[in-house]
Amino acid sequence: MLFQNNKLTVRELTKEDNYLLAKWLSDPAVLQFYDGRDNPFDLEKVNEKFYPLQDNVVRCIIAFDNIEIGYIQYSLLNVNTRKKYGYLNDNNVIYGIDQFIGET
Repeated sequence: MLFQNNKLTVRELTKEDNYLLAKWLSDPAVLQFYDGRDNPFDLEKVNEKFYPLQDNVVRCIIAFDNIEIGYIQYSLLNVNTRKKYGYLNDNNVIYGIDQFIGET
């Protein structure tokens, strides 16, 4: 477990979560805010996108009251991404985050 505050928890993604991600990312109500309603994810697509062999992204499942409700990921921004967002001379550690609510 990475984080817990009362009923809210954040834990690292496991391989078994691929079915949960496929469920959420094939729901048109979720996809309208994620990757477009006409772009659903099946297990193969989930495995390709969320389970790469190596990268610096920390992928997590969010639960509320022990019910998985969403996804969050974070990673340290590389030099190119920092430049893209205007952090040219910033020596601070900067992370990027992405998240979505899976339960409608």
